[in-house]
Amino acid sequence: MQRIIILLLVLITGLQAKTHAHKGHTLPSPPKVIVTIAPIHSLVAGVMDGIGSPDLLLDAQQSAHGHALKPSEAAKLNNANVIVWVGSEYETTFKGSIDAAKAQHKITLTKTPGINLLPQRTFKDQPEMCCPVDLPIGCDCDHHKDHHHEISGKDGHLWLAVSNAKALVKEVTKVLSELDQQHAADYLANSKKVIEKLNTLNTDLYTEMKSVKGKKYITYHDFTQYFDVNYGTQCVGAIRIHADREPTAADIKRVNEFANHGAVAIFSEPQFETKTLTKISKESGITYAQIDALGVGLTPGQDLYFEMMRRLMNDMKKALES
Repeated sequence: MQRIIILLLVLITGLQAKTHAHKGHTLPSPPKVIVTIAPIHSLVAGVMDGIGSPDLLLDAQQSAHGHALKPSEAAKLNNANVIVWVGSEYETTFKGSIDAAKAQHKITLTKTPGINLLPQRTFKDQPEMCCPVDLPIGCDCDHHKDHHHEISGKDGHLWLAVSNAKALVKEVTKVLSELDQQHAADYLANSKKVIEKLNTLNTDLYTEMKSVKGKKYITYHDFTQYFDVNYGTQCVGAIRIHADREPTAADIKRVNEFANHGAVAIFSEPQFETKTLTKISKESGITYAQIDALGVGLTPGQDLYFEMMRRLMNDMKKALES
């Protein structure tokens, strides 16, 4: 009898040890989530509404192109259970830090199912304009046809396509539901609301941009391809070919060539210097305007993505109509 009691005690102690070991690896509910940029953070915040709040790594005033992470920012990545980032195609210097982070799950958008990732534009072979996949009304495009010739590098500004935003929402919902099962139903309910808002946004953008469909423009740095492909505007050139390199005199000189090809506006982002563009605008007679794809000046949170996209639409439309 004594031997049986001893064996039972050993068995119970072993089970308790395993239980404590398992608890040591249990994630908090909700998990600690960090997102690199404000537009993506906004969509994740929508999925987590009423459950938790994701952290935002970079303020919208900062461009992730070539950004060197501060020790405090790297520490934030290390403290997270889930990291959501676009990928090295956009956050060009983050890969090492994210690879080294101890997060249980890392969502890389450029590798997420359902994301339509486009090659970087060369402007020698402009992609054929096409209507949104979600809005085939009046569209005679063949969506199964490859409109793009593969070139070196991918365009990381993928959140400017609403269809990609929806794929992101679905992936984040799936991951969070698996890691935090007690809130799985809440994540799913929230995701349905976010996707409904995205569908409304997509319809509004498509309708509003009809009046400037086919209008040509140039940018300081090329970041609008996903918007163009979905809503029919056409960028015919970029002054700053590489996001992390200053334009050369030859790059700037090409602006007049772009104007001769019918460009009626030149756009830049708030994160980049504007004196050069103001001068170019005066010399070429092309309308200059800033358009923002990161949510500069907007309050971080679940509304930022929608406010940013509508503001981008209005600012682009106004400049192209002038």
